[in-house]
Amino acid sequence: MSNILRKIIDPIIGIDEDQLQIKQELATDSEDEEQNSIGAPVESNNPLGYNLDYVSAFYMVIQGIIGTGIFLTPASVLKSIGSVGASYVLWIGGFFIALFEIFVYIEFTTYFRKRSGGDVAYLEQAYPKPDFLVPTSYAAVSVILSFSVSSAIAFGTYIINAAGVEPSTWKQRGVGVAILTFTAALTAVNSKLSLKLANLLGFVKMVSVFFIIITGFVVLGGGTRVKDPHSIFKNAWEGSTSDGNAIANAIIKVSFSYGGTQYVFGLVGESNPKKTKNLFRYFIPGVVVFVFLLYILLITTFYAGGGTIKEIEASGNLVAALFFKNVFGTKAGSKALNVLVALSAFGHLLAVFVGHSRALRECGRQGVLPYSHAWTSTKPFGTPLLAVIVTWVVNLIVLLAPPAGDAYNFVVDVGSYSGYFFKILLAVGLLLVRRQRKKEGLGYNGFKAPLPCIILTLLFYVFVIAVSFVPPKGGSLKGSDVSFFYATYALTTIGILIVCVLYYFVWAKLLPRLGSYKHRLVYYNLNHGERGHTVIKVKNEDIAKFDAEHDSTGRYIGEDQDGSVENIAITVDSEKKA
Repeated sequence: MSNILRKIIDPIIGIDEDQLQIKQELATDSEDEEQNSIGAPVESNNPLGYNLDYVSAFYMVIQGIIGTGIFLTPASVLKSIGSVGASYVLWIGGFFIALFEIFVYIEFTTYFRKRSGGDVAYLEQAYPKPDFLVPTSYAAVSVILSFSVSSAIAFGTYIINAAGVEPSTWKQRGVGVAILTFTAALTAVNSKLSLKLANLLGFVKMVSVFFIIITGFVVLGGGTRVKDPHSIFKNAWEGSTSDGNAIANAIIKVSFSYGGTQYVFGLVGESNPKKTKNLFRYFIPGVVVFVFLLYILLITTFYAGGGTIKEIEASGNLVAALFFKNVFGTKAGSKALNVLVALSAFGHLLAVFVGHSRALRECGRQGVLPYSHAWTSTKPFGTPLLAVIVTWVVNLIVLLAPPAGDAYNFVVDVGSYSGYFFKILLAVGLLLVRRQRKKEGLGYNGFKAPLPCIILTLLFYVFVIAVSFVPPKGGSLKGSDVSFFYATYALTTIGILIVCVLYYFVWAKLLPRLGSYKHRLVYYNLNHGERGHTVIKVKNEDIAKFDAEHDSTGRYIGEDQDGSVENIAITVDSEKKA
């Protein structure tokens, strides 16, 4: 009877016999991974579980990339670039940039196969000096700018349209708050169930996408009410623009549509390397190639059934709706499309919450956020509860506080723009990690990102950052989505990063000098196997004693690797005294 109850109750509270078996298998592996001592401790038995298999990874990539972008941006890209042929060039080029970016992530995963969090873990390893600078800046920006409201707003917009209700800003926000809260609650309570639901939504999305593509083939074959579906492809290069600002805007829109692969790399430590050996090295790039093929087919479908170039350009963000209207000519078709895009936005929101919560937890495990233990803990549900709550609160504020229009668009632009600075640091950081490993006599672990790919991604990131300062066509200083100075969001983002750096130097350099103390790392191990660091203050007169009693990872010398209760108590006492 007890065994039956266990099988019923354990999965609800986050215990799974399959997970326990995986942990037992992984416990035989060496705990030590070649990483800097300043990095968050490796968790050999991941307290979040091992829920990332090939199926979940496939749908994490699908949900991460195929959000709302491919259904909304093809018309605006065509309008910016001017011709069908040039638009295909951009969509193909955007795929290669996305693929090269993945190569950078894959090489990092071969070095740090048990570290979740993605960017935050890799930046930590690439930039150990100055102590805490990059982790502190990344943590601050990640907490302040953890926005995923575009998916919540898109869900609200399309659900209201599908229901035939008169749209309004607060109706859209109300539905957005509901889906945001539901997503946060599910992610906070059960990681496995979150991934299962993402898988289900991903399957529905795939069925819908294939339906649209097959309909596109029927349109091209002349089997629908669309007249002359091939006309738009004639003189494909006619109208191509040479305006640099317009081309830049089109490139950024395409790049946005390919974004989202980072979320699956945030769960690296939650995959069983014995059962998913080639998951990141071969499978993930294969999924991205698959998405690229879907994109080309979807764009061709929208072009074939959308009418003339002018009609498609005039559709704005409703190119997919225009396709359904022209092909089916019924309200039911438009409603079906609205539901499809809404579900797509929901699936993307799930991927964002799961991936971003792992990144924030890693920030906490590094010790640079206040209340490090709370960020690291997985109690009571086996999930990064505090990280999920913070992500929900920040997004709730961004969703409700700014007035519609300029303020809202500005806040979202700042959140998107900041990521490119850290992408530059990540690409350069891979070269730094290679140099670190070479000095230590270490080589590659089975995969090496080609140097030209790294350079091209770097150039692209620099291009995106620089192009934000290029004035719009016609000499106007107003932005495309705001009524004030077009580069305000870029300047604000740079200002936030500068403030982070200034804060670091005050916190890490000035205050310790004035207060006659130094920062030191202290290792801790919580009840469920969670491991982390806390940054503490140690008086200058106690530094020699502290350094003699602790190793470079902050462990009390003589402490068992599994972290005995006695030694943990000593560590906590040391922290309180400091």
